[in-house]
Amino acid sequence: MLDYTKYGTTQKLMAKMAGNLNNSTISRWVYKLNLEPLGKTEDRVIKNIRYSIEDVRSLLQQVAFAEVSSPHKVLSFYNFKGGTGKTSICYQVSSHLALMGFQVLVIDADPQAHLSTSYGFDSHHERPTLYDVINGTIGVSDAIVPVYPGLDCIPSNLALTRLEVTLNDLPKREERLKIVLEPLRPKYDFIIFDTNPTISLLNRNILVFSDLVNIVCETQPYSLNGLKLLMEDMVRFYKNMQLDMPQVLVIPNKYEDRSSSSAEAMTALRQYYPSYMISDFAIRRSEDINTSAKSSLPLAFFARTNSIAFEDIIDLIHAVLSKLGTKVVNKEDV
Repeated sequence: MLDYTKYGTTQKLMAKMAGNLNNSTISRWVYKLNLEPLGKTEDRVIKNIRYSIEDVRSLLQQVAFAEVSSPHKVLSFYNFKGGTGKTSICYQVSSHLALMGFQVLVIDADPQAHLSTSYGFDSHHERPTLYDVINGTIGVSDAIVPVYPGLDCIPSNLALTRLEVTLNDLPKREERLKIVLEPLRPKYDFIIFDTNPTISLLNRNILVFSDLVNIVCETQPYSLNGLKLLMEDMVRFYKNMQLDMPQVLVIPNKYEDRSSSSAEAMTALRQYYPSYMISDFAIRRSEDINTSAKSSLPLAFFARTNSIAFEDIIDLIHAVLSKLGTKVVNKEDV
């Protein structure tokens, strides 16, 4: 796993995370809090100076989120179709919520362990997973690995494939995850799941536990067909469980301005799922997202100020906070 103490972000990117504050406001808060930049700065351009994760968290909590009550919400990123980009979006949302000062636990619920790999974990590691927690081999706290300040992770590996058999043999098999993990809710502002791309019993457990289900949909025809089936399946599942559906957010992903298929997909999404979408929003296709996953670095640690990927992720996070009733209060004055 990377040594994240070497990484941080700039004042301009902090301003965007705070809800597009003026850069001068962030500068005044940096001065007020007496924050020191990372490393030596003699030969560095002022605009590229970066501040540590702990300092970024401290500043953003005071300038933007001081009056935000802890939501203690469970989020999931879900789609039973592979390749939609849900793991990439889950990675960015989890990472940046932690940078904003929230306490985040992100859980990799996919045996392929792509999220774990993004955080620098070896996919062949023998660390405990949700499988060990659910079957009672270890306590949940023993499966949690700190990533950087504000961000903890329960990683995954191929051992997670054995969990389906275990769940099938347990009473209340669709609720085992909630039973085991509910005690963690007061400790974290957000518990976030990256799901596996199947209709699995583990995913059923995650749906029961979730307050907000984020369905990442690629803006392509096949993804639209899959979304229709997924929504129908979710409605049936919650009805059979005699549960109210949680909040649902459909997130169009990999949108391309000049692609006719992307435009047609967005038109169809707006027509059939308007109440589940952010108005006039899609995450645009960007190489920054791929670079981020390969380097195990969230966008804030390397992206340029004009990065469309960073802009879209921050807009998404603020929309999620709003959907959950969490209002961001910016303090323009020091």
